[in-house]
Amino acid sequence: MEKVKAELEADLIYFLKKRGFSINGNALNILMNAEEMCYKRNMAFFPSDLLLPLITMYADFAKIIDKYGGNSILAIKDIKRSLDNDSNFKVRDPYFVDNYSVKENSNYRYLIIDKCIKNANNNNRAEISEAEIILSVLALHEEEFPVVTNGTIKDIKFHTPFNTLSHIILESSENLWVKFDDIRWELSNYNKRKYDIALSFAGEDRKIAEDIAELLTNLGKRVFYDNFEKSNLWGKDLYAYLSEIYGERAKYCLMIVSKSYAKEHWPNFERQAAQAKALKENQEYILPLRLDDTEVPGLLPTTGYIDFRNTTTSEIVNLIIKKISDNSI
Repeated sequence: MEKVKAELEADLIYFLKKRGFSINGNALNILMNAEEMCYKRNMAFFPSDLLLPLITMYADFAKIIDKYGGNSILAIKDIKRSLDNDSNFKVRDPYFVDNYSVKENSNYRYLIIDKCIKNANNNNRAEISEAEIILSVLALHEEEFPVVTNGTIKDIKFHTPFNTLSHIILESSENLWVKFDDIRWELSNYNKRKYDIALSFAGEDRKIAEDIAELLTNLGKRVFYDNFEKSNLWGKDLYAYLSEIYGERAKYCLMIVSKSYAKEHWPNFERQAAQAKALKENQEYILPLRLDDTEVPGLLPTTGYIDFRNTTTSEIVNLIIKKISDNSI
């Protein structure tokens, strides 16, 4: 199976690269996990096979299921039972390796990735994420199994005027009774709630921050920069909201360190929230960009940084893009 996975990974990455896209590491692992599952069971790849790895490997999807009345833990058991029984998929062909890019055709591998690209493009993203895979699975199911309303008395629970995750496994499972529309709403708002990078800076250094923010945004990255969100910030409790941004919702924090940064109130508040996240997650999060040699509390002198005095804005943006994409393929 390792040889098959390597072949499929390489082919998928090449397929995406030709179209100007990449894929994050976890999304790739989810796709390969589904492939391995099909290989072990010797059954052709179906979009429904992505449901299990999505729930087990993408925590936000499990949270959505639980939020809307399902039970992600019990759902895993339901899906495994459905796969093991295989009663709904007796007509499946044996597993075969049909690569993504040999031609644009109707095989499910191609259809999933094609829809992922369209979803990412609609969100101005050049990277395929777990959310794009979920949206693709839902869309393909609706194309093949449109919403029906003519169920008999016996299966009226199953045949309702909406589709749920339960419909994907062709079984009536209370643990997967979560509507597609609710999932789509959550994922659309998830994209708005998450940022690739949050910029923390002093007012005196705004021009530098703005140039970086605009270049990153033009390259399709989700950037938290206060001037981009004036209407959103209006009326909010800024202490609570900014604590959430810098402490939870950004993948990285670009800290523009200067004499002004060390003195001002709001940058210090953002720094504390960012440092708390870095400590909690025990991984790289704060990316220092030094304008001078000012010491900042909690920022160790041994922390790697970029020096603005000998680096252009374009070079900084390219380095940020590379950093953001470290978990991408």
